[in-house]
Amino acid sequence: MSSMALKEDLQNQDSYYMAEIKSIKRILDAGGCKVPILCFIDEVLRGTNTVERIAASSKILESLSEMNALCFAATHDIELTYMIDKYYENYHFQEEIREDKMLFDYKLYTGRSETRNAISLLKLIGYSDDVVNEARNRADDFIRYGSWYVKEQIQDIQ
Repeated sequence: MSSMALKEDLQNQDSYYMAEIKSIKRILDAGGCKVPILCFIDEVLRGTNTVERIAASSKILESLSEMNALCFAATHDIELTYMIDKYYENYHFQEEIREDKMLFDYKLYTGRSETRNAISLLKLIGYSDDVVNEARNRADDFIRYGSWYVKEQIQDIQ
């Protein structure tokens, strides 16, 4: 079973998120059967906000780990990988930027990824330096302060 390559269905008034939660519910329902299931879930609950995505995804994946299911789940939410660490093993791919190209060796490495490449991809396809540099600054500040707002609060105090 899988929850991958989902699409919204505007004709039936299903948003992307609605299609996603229905797909995952189908897997959860099957996980309670006697027949073991193998399932693949790509970017669990990516169709919703960060806080609820991580909270709900962690419980869904925990539930699947307790069922008669072998689940492979992909996520870019590093926080989620820590929350489900006792239920799942982490693996990742590695990338290298060379000559304005992002290259992957497609080898599976153990542990969670320690690299970030989304902003580098913006630069590679031609986003302005202003967008790329400010995005990097904001990401670095979040990593440093653990909040999107701490830097502005510190500046306001000074």
